[in-house]
Amino acid sequence: MLLGQNMRAIPLAILAAGAVALAVCSPSPTARPAPGLGEDAAAPTALPRLSALAATRFVPNRGQWHPTARFAVLGDTSAWLTDDGFSLRLERWSQEDERRPGRRCTGAVVRTRFVGATTEGFTTGEELGGRHHFLKGPVDRHVTDVPAFASVTMQQVHPGIDVHFRPLRAGAAGAFEYDLLLAAGADLSRFVAECDGVDCLRLDDRGRLVATVSTPDGRHELVQEAPVAWQIDGSGRRPVEIAFELLGTRRYGFRAVDVLDPDAATVVDPGVVWGSFLGGGATDRIHDIKWQPGQGIWAVGWSGSTDFPTTTGAFAETGGNDAFVVRMTDDGQALTFATYLGGSAQEQVRGVAVDGAQIATVVGFTNSLDFPTTTGAVQSAYAGASIFIEVGDAFVSRLSADGSALLASTYLGGSQDDVAEDVLLLPNGDAAVVGWTSSDDFPMPAGGFQPAFQGVPSAQSDGFVLAVAPSGQAMPFGTFLGGTASDQLLAVDLEATTGDLVVAGWTYSADYPTTTNVVRPTNAGGIDAIVTRLGANAATAVFSTYMGGADEDAAQTVKFATDGSVWIGGFTNSANYPVTASAPQQVAGGDYDGFLSRISVFGQTLLHSTWIGGGGNDRVRDLDLSQFGMMVVGEAGAGFPVTVGAPQTQFGSGSIDGFAALYDTAATTMSWASYFGGVGQDSLLAVEFEDNGLATAAGFSYSFDFPVAPIARQGQLFGAEDGVLLQFDLLTDLGEGLAVEPVSSPGDVRFVDHGEVDLLTFDLVNLTPRDLVVDALQLFVTGHGADASNVVGVQVLRDGAVVTTVGGLPAIQPCQEVPVVLNGLVLKGDTTTRMRVTATVQQTNPGTVEVAAAIVDKDAWQVRALGAGGGPSVAVLGLGRVTGPVYVAGQLPGDVDAD
Repeated sequence: MLLGQNMRAIPLAILAAGAVALAVCSPSPTARPAPGLGEDAAAPTALPRLSALAATRFVPNRGQWHPTARFAVLGDTSAWLTDDGFSLRLERWSQEDERRPGRRCTGAVVRTRFVGATTEGFTTGEELGGRHHFLKGPVDRHVTDVPAFASVTMQQVHPGIDVHFRPLRAGAAGAFEYDLLLAAGADLSRFVAECDGVDCLRLDDRGRLVATVSTPDGRHELVQEAPVAWQIDGSGRRPVEIAFELLGTRRYGFRAVDVLDPDAATVVDPGVVWGSFLGGGATDRIHDIKWQPGQGIWAVGWSGSTDFPTTTGAFAETGGNDAFVVRMTDDGQALTFATYLGGSAQEQVRGVAVDGAQIATVVGFTNSLDFPTTTGAVQSAYAGASIFIEVGDAFVSRLSADGSALLASTYLGGSQDDVAEDVLLLPNGDAAVVGWTSSDDFPMPAGGFQPAFQGVPSAQSDGFVLAVAPSGQAMPFGTFLGGTASDQLLAVDLEATTGDLVVAGWTYSADYPTTTNVVRPTNAGGIDAIVTRLGANAATAVFSTYMGGADEDAAQTVKFATDGSVWIGGFTNSANYPVTASAPQQVAGGDYDGFLSRISVFGQTLLHSTWIGGGGNDRVRDLDLSQFGMMVVGEAGAGFPVTVGAPQTQFGSGSIDGFAALYDTAATTMSWASYFGGVGQDSLLAVEFEDNGLATAAGFSYSFDFPVAPIARQGQLFGAEDGVLLQFDLLTDLGEGLAVEPVSSPGDVRFVDHGEVDLLTFDLVNLTPRDLVVDALQLFVTGHGADASNVVGVQVLRDGAVVTTVGGLPAIQPCQEVPVVLNGLVLKGDTTTRMRVTATVQQTNPGTVEVAAAIVDKDAWQVRALGAGGGPSVAVLGLGRVTGPVYVAGQLPGDVDAD
């Protein structure tokens, strides 16, 4: 990814190839790609793994590039630059221990030449600490005292075309990354690369360039990820589609799929971090999700499968035609728990809320006489269902954080049909539940805004709002909301400052209870959307209004904005649905379109309203707001306004596809939109958009080819219909990065007899909104007599708790760094973490022990952020250096000089 400052100077940038990665190409049926291709690091047992790891710095030689220099190489891949391209040396050793004699090395060198290159010179990025010396071959070719730089740009490889080389992001696998930079008017077709040392080139179905390389150990593949490109013009950021183009057996270039604006400049599109099906061999659907970053993702819905993937120790491991509740890890790879929830008939969970203790409250409906309830429940017995649709009763249930216990559970219903559609948790722990009922004997506490059922029992319905205590044994407040025809409430949100609740749904009623001086006090015709803001105990209405046109309109989701105004999303087929001058889509696209509308704090003004849709049938199902904008999901037909370069720009050929779209917080600009679907029906029903710039969406799919790559837990459709989950990265730049702030007193000399000492103390300050992960660091430990017998028990602690122990400290050699694996140390966004490195100094032999430690510079850190393509770049700010005191133990002070 190129950062914004580069874009001001360079009109067009093509991120050509992301990481250069390697995959084992073996006939073994167990062969799997090496890291960097979305798979784990498993490799065929018959062959050692051929790794491609990051080269972390580039070393210039007197204005040119040393053609044979190996530098800062990790693992079995080395790379070097020349003035007309780059080379990769791939090595495979017969034994893992490089110090053992008799090893056999095989491999290959792949030389990529930029055909006809006329490179005028090089510019370098930030100078790194240290100097490099190349002393191989004849003395007259030795080069010493060479500085190192973080990046290098080859200037004017062709007129108007630079090539920028840079190290991989922390934790990524590969050799390096390079970007093709085009000045305004430059001819992209001039750039041609020829690969010597490969058998052939091909393009795979993901648009990646794959080079087949033969070695004595077999054939291997060198993979360059598909290019990403963008331009910035006067109207803002515009992605453009660039693709690899094969120009011969060993030649490639790039072609512009879109027409490029020669005067424009550029951003990387949002990407899919991971995707997964979730289901068994029959039909399964996710209705709602909640995400607590760092704690996991809760997904709820219903399953017709008897083999839904439950976990051992779950509340109910067997079922079918039951509701389900799942908690999975943030990366979508593993289930923390997965359980059925239900009785002998049918259930669905429609909504979920999760508290700070990771206890999930779920709501839905059941027609099981034996649905599990808990002692003292408000309603412990099933009350009945209508003869028309036999939905049954609503329910509210609370599950423990590990999914093994039902903490509270109760029916909610009368003699007809009752459905709970959505839930949130109030500050006191009560669950605010909304839905609809056709029962005039629905259990409603007194004192509500509308105390009585208004419709015709069984045939019609009213909405309801109800508070249920955490124990399930009390209902502190509630109200009906409806007129004499049918009404349904589908969504609820909480205004944190006032404690007000806002609910939304739809009504057929001409007498739905509205308030004065609102956007629409009367029904505009047919079915209208409805929005009602209630006081904290549902005894009063702050405002209540219709929203719609002459035909059918329904609100599916509702959210408070930070200023107390209210957003609703849904669908309409009313040609006169109200839109505002600020709408990015002023006219309807088809029969049914989605809509986004914003209503003022007291309901008197329509602040913003827009259609969202194309020529097919489109519906907004959910929206969520973060500091980075508004994320909207739903389903769409052909012709939906997706953006260029989106993950899926073509309709998937079923009747509907899921969609996801990103707006600014005012919904005046849609910066990104994509289909997500295949040959069957697909929809996204729920989304959670966090202030870390990541969004998670869920729904269902009937498509075997639903796009779930990169695959998380389940990569294929198991039944006729499965739930689906996707996570999106909506950021390309995290902003600042990780600051390393020393706390130790460097250079202090401290005399000790023996025992534990603090080698280093420092703070890690995460200046980004996203959680960062520190995978490892290089720890420099040195001194007189500081070896494995005299310096033991080296530990890294976080806020007083041990993170890892550094075992097997070797005999210290000058300038030797010890790798410390931290196993994914997570630093929460916008937080500071105190770190310590301790050791025990002991004297097993007479003499003096002098020991000190340091973290040398920013290259010692391996830091990453989760996200698409490995996540946005994480900068280690400043020097990244930490030094500490010098400890001396023994009879004499040794060479105490604070060095």
